Amino acid sequence: MQRGAPNDDSDRPRQSAAEPGKRGASHVMWIDPAGVAGPAWTRMARVTSTETRPTLAGYPRVYEPQIRYSDLDPSRRVGREALFRWFEDVRVDVFQNALPSRGERGAHLAAAIGLDVRAPLRIAEHYRVGYGISRVGRSSFAWAYGVFDGDELVATGTSTSVYAEDERPAALSGQVREALAALYAPELTSVPRPERPAARLVRENYPFRYDVRTRFGDLDTNRHVNNVALAGWYLDGLAELHTDVLGYPEGGPLDGLSPSDLAVEYRSVVHYPGIYQLRVGVLDVDDTGVRYACGLFDGATCLGLADASGAVRAADGEGADVDLRAAFERFRMRG
Repeated sequence: MQRGAPNDDSDRPRQSAAEPGKRGASHVMWIDPAGVAGPAWTRMARVTSTETRPTLAGYPRVYEPQIRYSDLDPSRRVGREALFRWFEDVRVDVFQNALPSRGERGAHLAAAIGLDVRAPLRIAEHYRVGYGISRVGRSSFAWAYGVFDGDELVATGTSTSVYAEDERPAALSGQVREALAALYAPELTSVPRPERPAARLVRENYPFRYDVRTRFGDLDTNRHVNNVALAGWYLDGLAELHTDVLGYPEGGPLDGLSPSDLAVEYRSVVHYPGIYQLRVGVLDVDDTGVRYACGLFDGATCLGLADASGAVRAADGEGADVDLRAAFERFRMRG
Protein backbone atom coordinates (compact mmCIF):
# COMPACT_ATOMS: atom_id res chain seq x y z
CA MET A 1 0.00 0.00 0.00
CA GLN A 2 1.28 3.41 -0.95
CA ARG A 3 0.75 6.94 0.21
CA GLY A 4 -1.76 9.01 -1.70
CA ALA A 5 -1.40 12.41 -3.24
CA PRO A 6 -3.71 14.88 -4.96
CA ASN A 7 -3.58 15.49 -8.73
CA ASP A 8 -2.20 12.07 -9.73
CA ASP A 9 -4.70 10.40 -12.06
CA SER A 10 -2.45 7.97 -13.89
CA ASP A 11 -3.20 4.27 -14.07
CA ARG A 12 0.37 3.43 -13.08
CA PRO A 13 0.46 1.97 -9.58
CA ARG A 14 3.09 3.21 -7.16
CA GLN A 15 4.32 -0.34 -6.73
CA SER A 16 6.38 -2.59 -8.96
CA ALA A 17 3.72 -5.27 -9.50
CA ALA A 18 1.74 -5.68 -12.69
CA GLU A 19 -1.54 -3.87 -13.37
CA PRO A 20 -4.66 -5.53 -11.98
CA GLY A 21 -6.48 -7.71 -14.46
CA LYS A 22 -9.64 -6.45 -16.10
CA ARG A 23 -12.11 -9.22 -15.35
CA GLY A 24 -15.83 -9.48 -15.83
CA ALA A 25 -17.73 -8.79 -12.62
CA SER A 26 -21.15 -9.13 -11.08
CA HIS A 27 -22.95 -6.18 -9.53
CA VAL A 28 -22.58 -7.28 -5.92
CA MET A 29 -19.84 -8.57 -3.66
CA TRP A 30 -19.73 -12.14 -2.42
CA ILE A 31 -19.66 -12.76 1.29
CA ASP A 32 -17.93 -15.69 2.89
CA PRO A 33 -20.59 -18.34 3.59
CA ALA A 34 -18.31 -20.74 5.44
CA GLY A 35 -15.38 -21.08 7.75
CA VAL A 36 -16.69 -18.93 10.61
CA ALA A 37 -17.86 -20.41 13.88
CA GLY A 38 -21.54 -19.73 14.38
CA PRO A 39 -22.43 -17.48 17.33
CA ALA A 40 -24.95 -18.38 19.97
CA TRP A 41 -28.31 -16.71 19.44
CA THR A 42 -31.27 -16.14 21.68
CA ARG A 43 -34.89 -15.44 20.83
CA MET A 44 -35.90 -11.96 22.02
CA ALA A 45 -39.35 -10.45 22.48
CA ARG A 46 -40.34 -7.82 19.92
CA VAL A 47 -41.69 -4.41 20.68
CA THR A 48 -43.67 -2.12 18.42
CA SER A 49 -43.08 1.19 20.16
CA THR A 50 -42.68 4.36 18.14
CA GLU A 51 -39.43 5.37 19.80
CA THR A 52 -36.66 6.24 17.37
CA ARG A 53 -33.84 4.92 19.54
CA PRO A 54 -33.77 1.10 19.35
CA THR A 55 -33.66 -1.04 22.46
CA LEU A 56 -32.19 -4.51 22.66
CA ALA A 57 -35.68 -5.94 23.14
CA GLY A 58 -36.62 -4.52 19.74
CA TYR A 59 -34.37 -6.96 17.91
CA PRO A 60 -35.62 -10.51 17.27
CA ARG A 61 -32.30 -12.13 18.23
CA VAL A 62 -29.06 -11.37 20.02
CA TYR A 63 -25.44 -12.32 19.42
CA GLU A 64 -22.77 -12.00 22.12
CA PRO A 65 -19.36 -11.45 20.49
CA GLN A 66 -16.07 -12.34 22.11
CA ILE A 67 -13.76 -9.32 21.91
CA ARG A 68 -10.26 -10.21 20.72
CA TYR A 69 -7.09 -8.22 21.07
CA SER A 70 -6.97 -7.91 17.28
CA ASP A 71 -10.34 -6.12 17.41
CA LEU A 72 -8.72 -3.09 19.06
CA ASP A 73 -7.57 -0.04 17.16
CA PRO A 74 -4.70 2.27 18.23
CA SER A 75 -7.04 4.11 20.60
CA ARG A 76 -7.44 0.84 22.57
CA ARG A 77 -11.10 0.64 21.65
CA VAL A 78 -13.00 -1.78 19.45
CA GLY A 79 -12.33 -0.72 15.86
CA ARG A 80 -14.84 -0.11 13.10
CA GLU A 81 -13.67 -3.09 11.08
CA ALA A 82 -14.28 -5.39 14.07
CA LEU A 83 -17.90 -4.23 14.25
CA PHE A 84 -18.38 -5.06 10.57
CA ARG A 85 -16.95 -8.50 11.32
CA TRP A 86 -19.47 -9.00 14.15
CA PHE A 87 -22.29 -8.22 11.71
CA GLU A 88 -20.84 -10.69 9.22
CA ASP A 89 -20.62 -13.38 11.91
CA VAL A 90 -24.36 -12.94 12.46
CA ARG A 91 -25.15 -13.27 8.76
CA VAL A 92 -22.96 -16.34 8.30
CA ASP A 93 -24.62 -18.07 11.25
CA VAL A 94 -28.08 -17.36 9.84
CA PHE A 95 -27.07 -18.54 6.37
CA GLN A 96 -25.59 -21.75 7.72
CA ASN A 97 -28.09 -22.64 10.44
CA ALA A 98 -31.41 -20.91 9.81
CA LEU A 99 -31.95 -20.70 6.04
CA PRO A 100 -32.57 -23.68 3.76
CA SER A 101 -29.73 -24.97 1.59
CA ARG A 102 -28.92 -22.76 -1.40
CA GLY A 103 -27.75 -25.58 -3.65
CA GLU A 104 -24.66 -25.46 -5.80
CA ARG A 105 -25.86 -22.55 -7.95
CA GLY A 106 -27.18 -20.28 -5.24
CA ALA A 107 -25.42 -17.82 -2.94
CA HIS A 108 -26.25 -14.90 -0.66
CA LEU A 109 -24.30 -11.82 -1.70
CA ALA A 110 -23.51 -8.66 0.26
CA ALA A 111 -24.60 -5.63 -1.73
CA ALA A 112 -24.08 -2.96 0.95
CA ILE A 113 -23.04 -2.53 4.57
CA GLY A 114 -23.19 0.43 6.92
CA LEU A 115 -22.08 1.43 10.41
CA ASP A 116 -22.77 4.35 12.75
CA VAL A 117 -20.70 4.50 15.95
CA ARG A 118 -22.45 6.50 18.67
CA ALA A 119 -20.09 5.97 21.61
CA PRO A 120 -16.59 4.52 22.18
CA LEU A 121 -16.45 0.74 22.63
CA ARG A 122 -13.89 -0.23 25.25
CA ILE A 123 -12.47 -3.73 25.53
CA ALA A 124 -13.34 -4.08 29.22
CA GLU A 125 -17.05 -3.95 28.48
CA HIS A 126 -19.47 -6.76 27.60
CA TYR A 127 -21.37 -6.21 24.37
CA ARG A 128 -24.45 -7.69 22.80
CA VAL A 129 -25.50 -7.32 19.17
CA GLY A 130 -29.21 -7.27 18.46
CA TYR A 131 -30.18 -8.11 14.90
CA GLY A 132 -33.14 -8.70 12.66
CA ILE A 133 -34.52 -8.41 9.14
CA SER A 134 -36.10 -5.04 8.40
CA ARG A 135 -37.20 -5.53 4.79
CA VAL A 136 -37.76 -8.42 2.39
CA GLY A 137 -37.95 -7.87 -1.36
CA ARG A 138 -38.12 -10.11 -4.41
CA SER A 139 -34.46 -11.18 -4.34
CA SER A 140 -32.98 -9.19 -1.47
CA PHE A 141 -33.46 -8.57 2.22
CA ALA A 142 -32.16 -5.91 4.59
CA TRP A 143 -30.57 -6.41 7.99
CA ALA A 144 -30.51 -4.09 11.00
CA TYR A 145 -28.04 -4.34 13.89
CA GLY A 146 -27.69 -2.64 17.25
CA VAL A 147 -24.62 -2.93 19.48
CA PHE A 148 -25.37 -2.50 23.19
CA ASP A 149 -23.27 -1.95 26.30
CA GLY A 150 -25.82 -2.93 28.90
CA ASP A 151 -28.87 -0.88 27.95
CA GLU A 152 -26.86 1.78 26.10
CA LEU A 153 -26.92 1.72 22.31
CA VAL A 154 -23.32 2.39 21.24
CA ALA A 155 -23.47 1.55 17.51
CA THR A 156 -25.95 0.65 14.79
CA GLY A 157 -25.47 -1.10 11.48
CA THR A 158 -27.27 -2.11 8.32
CA SER A 159 -26.60 -4.41 5.39
CA THR A 160 -28.34 -5.73 2.31
CA SER A 161 -28.11 -9.34 1.14
CA VAL A 162 -29.07 -10.46 -2.36
CA TYR A 163 -29.86 -14.04 -3.31
CA ALA A 164 -28.26 -15.00 -6.62
CA GLU A 165 -27.98 -18.02 -8.85
CA ASP A 166 -25.05 -18.18 -11.26
CA GLU A 167 -24.08 -14.70 -9.97
CA ARG A 168 -27.39 -13.12 -11.06
CA PRO A 169 -30.20 -11.99 -8.70
CA ALA A 170 -32.93 -14.62 -8.33
CA ALA A 171 -36.27 -14.69 -6.52
CA LEU A 172 -36.27 -15.75 -2.88
CA SER A 173 -37.99 -19.10 -2.39
CA GLY A 174 -40.99 -19.59 -0.16
CA GLN A 175 -38.83 -21.60 2.23
CA VAL A 176 -36.35 -18.72 2.57
CA ARG A 177 -39.16 -16.23 3.15
CA GLU A 178 -40.63 -18.46 5.83
CA ALA A 179 -37.24 -18.72 7.56
CA LEU A 180 -36.71 -14.96 7.38
CA ALA A 181 -40.12 -14.37 8.99
CA ALA A 182 -38.67 -15.53 12.32
CA LEU A 183 -36.18 -12.63 12.12
CA TYR A 184 -38.53 -10.04 10.66
CA ALA A 185 -39.08 -6.84 12.61
CA PRO A 186 -40.49 -4.12 10.33
CA GLU A 187 -40.06 -1.46 13.01
CA LEU A 188 -36.28 -1.73 12.61
CA THR A 189 -34.63 0.86 10.39
CA SER A 190 -34.18 -0.05 6.73
CA VAL A 191 -31.82 2.30 4.89
CA PRO A 192 -32.68 2.84 1.21
CA ARG A 193 -29.94 2.73 -1.38
CA PRO A 194 -28.50 6.26 -1.61
CA GLU A 195 -28.81 8.19 -4.85
CA ARG A 196 -25.31 9.18 -5.89
CA PRO A 197 -24.54 11.44 -8.88
CA ALA A 198 -22.80 9.98 -11.94
CA ALA A 199 -19.75 12.10 -11.08
CA ARG A 200 -19.04 9.68 -8.21
CA LEU A 201 -18.14 7.00 -10.78
CA VAL A 202 -15.35 9.12 -12.29
CA ARG A 203 -11.97 8.35 -10.78
CA GLU A 204 -10.44 11.76 -11.53
CA ASN A 205 -13.08 13.55 -9.46
CA TYR A 206 -11.50 12.26 -6.24
CA PRO A 207 -8.36 14.29 -5.39
CA PHE A 208 -6.71 11.83 -3.00
CA ARG A 209 -5.29 8.53 -4.25
CA TYR A 210 -4.30 5.47 -2.21
CA ASP A 211 -3.09 2.30 -3.95
CA VAL A 212 -4.06 -1.03 -2.43
CA ARG A 213 -2.60 -4.43 -3.30
CA THR A 214 -4.90 -7.34 -2.57
CA ARG A 215 -3.60 -9.92 -0.11
CA PHE A 216 -4.27 -13.63 -0.24
CA GLY A 217 -5.61 -13.38 3.30
CA ASP A 218 -8.32 -10.96 2.10
CA LEU A 219 -10.05 -13.67 0.06
CA ASP A 220 -13.23 -15.45 1.07
CA THR A 221 -14.21 -18.96 0.04
CA ASN A 222 -15.40 -17.67 -3.34
CA ARG A 223 -11.87 -16.38 -4.06
CA HIS A 224 -13.06 -12.78 -4.05
CA VAL A 225 -11.93 -10.11 -1.60
CA ASN A 226 -14.18 -10.31 1.46
CA ASN A 227 -16.68 -7.51 2.09
CA VAL A 228 -15.31 -6.73 5.56
CA ALA A 229 -11.77 -6.55 4.18
CA LEU A 230 -13.01 -4.06 1.58
CA ALA A 231 -14.66 -1.95 4.28
CA GLY A 232 -11.26 -1.92 5.96
CA TRP A 233 -9.72 -0.54 2.76
CA TYR A 234 -12.02 2.49 2.92
CA LEU A 235 -11.13 3.02 6.57
CA ASP A 236 -7.43 2.72 5.68
CA GLY A 237 -7.84 5.25 2.88
CA LEU A 238 -9.42 7.78 5.23
CA ALA A 239 -6.67 7.18 7.79
CA GLU A 240 -4.09 7.76 5.04
CA LEU A 241 -5.74 11.06 4.12
CA HIS A 242 -5.68 12.13 7.77
CA THR A 243 -2.02 11.13 8.06
CA ASP A 244 -1.21 13.10 4.91
CA VAL A 245 -2.80 16.36 6.10
CA LEU A 246 -1.02 15.95 9.45
CA GLY A 247 2.37 15.57 7.75
CA TYR A 248 2.77 11.81 8.29
CA PRO A 249 3.41 11.79 12.06
CA GLU A 250 4.82 8.64 13.59
CA GLY A 251 2.04 6.42 14.88
CA GLY A 252 -0.54 7.57 12.35
CA PRO A 253 -3.46 10.01 12.56
CA LEU A 254 -5.11 11.36 15.68
CA ASP A 255 -7.67 9.05 17.30
CA GLY A 256 -10.42 11.65 17.22
CA LEU A 257 -10.40 11.78 13.41
CA SER A 258 -11.70 8.23 12.88
CA PRO A 259 -14.99 8.34 10.95
CA SER A 260 -18.09 8.02 13.08
CA ASP A 261 -20.04 6.39 10.26
CA LEU A 262 -19.31 4.51 7.04
CA ALA A 263 -21.69 3.24 4.35
CA VAL A 264 -20.30 0.99 1.59
CA GLU A 265 -21.92 -0.04 -1.69
CA TYR A 266 -20.36 -3.00 -3.51
CA ARG A 267 -20.70 -2.63 -7.26
CA SER A 268 -18.40 -5.42 -8.51
CA VAL A 269 -16.25 -8.19 -7.12
CA VAL A 270 -12.60 -7.47 -6.34
CA HIS A 271 -10.05 -10.09 -7.33
CA TYR A 272 -6.68 -11.38 -6.25
CA PRO A 273 -4.01 -10.64 -7.37
CA GLY A 274 -4.41 -7.00 -8.22
CA ILE A 275 -3.57 -3.40 -7.37
CA TYR A 276 -6.50 -1.03 -7.06
CA GLN A 277 -6.92 2.70 -6.56
CA LEU A 278 -8.92 3.83 -3.57
CA ARG A 279 -9.92 7.45 -4.07
CA VAL A 280 -11.12 9.94 -1.44
CA GLY A 281 -12.62 13.40 -1.72
CA VAL A 282 -14.22 15.86 0.68
CA LEU A 283 -17.90 16.57 0.02
CA ASP A 284 -18.43 19.17 2.73
CA VAL A 285 -16.51 20.61 5.65
CA ASP A 286 -17.43 23.14 8.31
CA ASP A 287 -16.87 23.72 12.00
CA THR A 288 -19.15 20.79 12.91
CA GLY A 289 -17.49 18.05 10.86
CA VAL A 290 -16.47 16.70 7.46
CA ARG A 291 -18.20 14.43 4.95
CA TYR A 292 -16.14 12.19 2.68
CA ALA A 293 -16.79 10.46 -0.64
CA CYS A 294 -14.77 7.35 -1.50
CA GLY A 295 -14.47 5.20 -4.61
CA LEU A 296 -12.60 2.00 -5.39
CA PHE A 297 -11.32 1.71 -8.97
CA ASP A 298 -9.76 -0.87 -11.27
CA GLY A 299 -8.35 1.43 -13.91
CA ALA A 300 -11.25 3.74 -14.76
CA THR A 301 -13.91 1.20 -13.67
CA CYS A 302 -15.63 1.88 -10.35
CA LEU A 303 -15.90 -1.26 -8.22
CA GLY A 304 -17.38 0.28 -5.09
CA LEU A 305 -18.47 3.49 -3.39
CA ALA A 306 -18.54 4.66 0.21
CA ASP A 307 -19.62 7.67 2.25
CA ALA A 308 -18.29 8.62 5.66
CA SER A 309 -18.29 11.49 8.11
CA GLY A 310 -16.29 12.51 11.12
CA ALA A 311 -14.70 15.28 13.13
CA VAL A 312 -12.48 18.06 11.81
CA ARG A 313 -10.90 18.80 15.18
CA ALA A 314 -9.04 16.49 17.54
CA ALA A 315 -6.58 16.68 20.41
CA ASP A 316 -2.96 15.77 19.77
CA GLY A 317 -0.73 13.78 22.14
CA GLU A 318 -0.18 16.84 24.30
CA GLY A 319 -3.85 17.77 24.47
CA ALA A 320 -3.62 20.69 22.05
CA ASP A 321 -6.53 21.27 19.68
CA VAL A 322 -5.82 20.46 16.01
CA ASP A 323 -8.18 22.01 13.45
CA LEU A 324 -8.03 20.49 9.94
CA ARG A 325 -10.72 22.52 8.19
CA ALA A 326 -8.27 24.50 6.08
CA ALA A 327 -6.15 21.43 5.30
CA PHE A 328 -9.18 19.56 3.94
CA GLU A 329 -10.08 22.29 1.44
CA ARG A 330 -7.62 21.12 -1.23
CA PHE A 331 -9.21 17.66 -1.20
CA ARG A 332 -12.73 18.79 -2.16
CA MET A 333 -14.48 16.65 -4.77
CA ARG A 334 -14.30 17.75 -8.39
CA GLY A 335 -16.94 17.49 -11.06
